[in-house]
Amino acid sequence: MLILGFLLVGTALNLILGFLVQFKTYKKILRLVLFGLGGLFVAHLWVGYLTVFSSTPMGWFQNQKILQSIGLLIAIASMELVRHFLRGDEMEGGFAWGRWRVSLFSLLYVGAAIGEAILWLPGMVVPAGDASAPMMRFVGIGLFVPTLRAMVAIYTLFLLESTYRFSQAYQRRIARLCFIGLASLAIFHVLYFSYVLLYRVMPPHFVEASSVVYGVIYPVVLVGFLRYRLGSEKISIPRDTVYTSATIFLTGAAFLGVALTILVFQWLDLDFSYFERFLLGFSLCFLSVLVLGSGTMRRRISRFVNDQFYLRKYDYQEQFFRLHKTAMSGADVDSAMNELVENMKYSVTVDDAYFFLLNWQDGNFYQQENKEEATRRGLVISGDSPLSRMLAQEGKAVDLLAHEDEGLARRTAAREEPLVYQLKFDAIFPIFLGERLAGFLALQGGRSEPFDTEDLDLIAVFTNSLGDALFKNQLLNQRIEQKQFESFHHVASFIIHDIKNQIATLNLLLKNAERNIGNPSFQASMLTSVNSCAVNLQNLIDRLSVAPKRQDLELSAFPLKPLLQEVVTNSGLSSMENLEFHFSGDGEAAIPMDRQALFFVVRNLINNALEARASQGETARLTLSYGPLSTAIPAHLRELFGGGEQFFSGYGAYILVEDNGAGMDKDFVRRKLFQPFATTKEKGVGIGLYQCKTLIEKMGGRILCHSELGKGTEFCILLI
Repeated sequence: MLILGFLLVGTALNLILGFLVQFKTYKKILRLVLFGLGGLFVAHLWVGYLTVFSSTPMGWFQNQKILQSIGLLIAIASMELVRHFLRGDEMEGGFAWGRWRVSLFSLLYVGAAIGEAILWLPGMVVPAGDASAPMMRFVGIGLFVPTLRAMVAIYTLFLLESTYRFSQAYQRRIARLCFIGLASLAIFHVLYFSYVLLYRVMPPHFVEASSVVYGVIYPVVLVGFLRYRLGSEKISIPRDTVYTSATIFLTGAAFLGVALTILVFQWLDLDFSYFERFLLGFSLCFLSVLVLGSGTMRRRISRFVNDQFYLRKYDYQEQFFRLHKTAMSGADVDSAMNELVENMKYSVTVDDAYFFLLNWQDGNFYQQENKEEATRRGLVISGDSPLSRMLAQEGKAVDLLAHEDEGLARRTAAREEPLVYQLKFDAIFPIFLGERLAGFLALQGGRSEPFDTEDLDLIAVFTNSLGDALFKNQLLNQRIEQKQFESFHHVASFIIHDIKNQIATLNLLLKNAERNIGNPSFQASMLTSVNSCAVNLQNLIDRLSVAPKRQDLELSAFPLKPLLQEVVTNSGLSSMENLEFHFSGDGEAAIPMDRQALFFVVRNLINNALEARASQGETARLTLSYGPLSTAIPAHLRELFGGGEQFFSGYGAYILVEDNGAGMDKDFVRRKLFQPFATTKEKGVGIGLYQCKTLIEKMGGRILCHSELGKGTEFCILLI
């Protein structure tokens, strides 16, 4: 009586609730699936009842086949329900064979139809056990049925997990009954049909267990659909769910593969001990999880899904949000560029990406840090290379896998760069900052066909975003400099006030001197005050040494030698003790310059060198040299500063200041040296080198620096 009462209550609940759901504002396909599942569960309940109370073994076996046929329909319908449950977008298309494209769901439906046919073919499903404990055994290709049931259940869990993960907190709350019920159904199927694959027989009490599960769970699911208007809730499932949840899905498939492997061993009558079976199964599962969890496998999954499951390759909504998130994150430029490169790499599914950025000092392109551990570091591409020149002149991407004649010259120029061959770059994309080539992005591996228009358009968005990040960083640095100068002027106002105080003291002394100059006591006091004022004023002047204003520069042609000799004389270098000074040069040609500004710059560099003298016990060395660049590029300059011939040939002359002082670390030189208020001195404002840089650039030149901590520093002024 208890069983009969359970069947009647279950039947009433499924049919009534399934009917009521038809009046909710759900999509028609969803309403039909909900009602159809209600009918299938009712049919399963009654066929299960007849199976349990069958009077003959043959009757039990026939009812069991009907039950399995209904169960296969339930599995497909449950997957279809989860497919439409709260999901705002669906996979479009499917597997592609030439012109033909078949969706994954269509393949599963075809598989279900084949499974239904297999159930009724003779010899595929046979009775087993005895009259007291009858069972159903799957033979040969009959194992396709439990395999399909397990695969559908695993895929259903995958869909449900991604829906739950990307839903909002309130959506999880109102759909709690549905999530719990549908997940319980899928897990029940995975457990039972994994057992079937392992032992090739249906568990003897599957009928009773499935009837209880279906009779209890599905009415709860229907109540969840009736209680809230879940049809108006839509969750956007980004494609990233394939890359993150696929590991869960494929790990289940790995366990399924292990079960099938054991079945093959049993079919071949291969006898293994328990230790051997466990070792084999555990090793296969563990290796499968390692492989499926790797970054390379994730990118291959991504490529496969984008190519086979979607009509469009890319999830442009997700790409927009990624770019927006990176742009608004407030991260420093290095972090922002790394994030953009990583996002692009996983979007177009390449194995690796190298980002080279222009170094304004020497004109070469240096590799930026990459998150991938396997990526080679410290790579440099010369600004003189055919690749750099071609990208700067044409501004077009190079796809080395392409075969058309149009880009042949670009591909030829790219292949002349040794790193392109060594690292097997497949494509190179330029990055511009305004009209100037600021860097380029090199992609490696992961494809065998050229990029199509959709690929190129998406990568262009990322390269433009990289250029925008560089431009944003440039504006940010300018704003920081402006704020620093505002702060400096604020500090200077206090210093000027102190200068006025010293001037007031001197004026007072002058007035008193007219009346008391003959008083010896006053004379001593006056000398003390004057000396104090002189020291204070010198300290203040040293802190506020101001170079000539940039806007006042006037370029005229002068030879370098007389100017540099004047700097040497003014600095008193020849009379300094413990200083080994060398002055040399070549060329008498007149160079366009602002004489006062260049005098200030060279004098400032020499003063810095003198302040960074070698430690006591060592002789300080200082070398000042100059020469033309129009005839030949000194090998010493190229060795120190790394610029190519094309880089140096754009200038007419150089001035080199070398010392063996304390030196600076490379990170300080690269990031802070020519920035305002950056200094390694214990006492100093840190404005001198910034002024030198701006003055030289105003004259059309450039100032370079090479330094090693504890070994010394070399500054090179390049003039047009």
